[in-house]
Amino acid sequence: MTFNSQPSRPPPIVSLFNASDDTVEMVKRMLETTGICCLSTCRFADLKKGNIDFDAYLRTYNPAVIIFDISPPYAENWAFFKKMRDSIGMEKRGLVLTTTNKLRLDEVIGKESNAIEIVGKPYDLQQISNAVEKALHITELSLE
Repeated sequence: MTFNSQPSRPPPIVSLFNASDDTVEMVKRMLETTGICCLSTCRFADLKKGNIDFDAYLRTYNPAVIIFDISPPYAENWAFFKKMRDSIGMEKRGLVLTTTNKLRLDEVIGKESNAIEIVGKPYDLQQISNAVEKALHITELSLE
């Protein structure tokens, strides 16, 4: 009989900042079936309005990866996203971007956003899952 003396680590936390309850539910179910992590969620608008303090949220949940969903108005939400992305609290955390209209987002910001477009297709979830796994792997390597 073999005995593993190392305690099992809880799965890492992934946070989703989103405006759509449907997207939250879809991503939550996908992550639960993969078993790669736990999900915490927060409305992007609550962060923008200051109803939820971004740094306090990061300290409380300590997500390894954050999925930011950028929705219209793209210019305004992109500017706020960049402020959060560039904060000290984001150091050593993975990042995944999603949007419902990547072409329009890229057009508004004037460059490639590297966002995953969510249009309700089964492969959307696979792309998000792959991006989360990759971000988790990179995050784990940076912590070693």
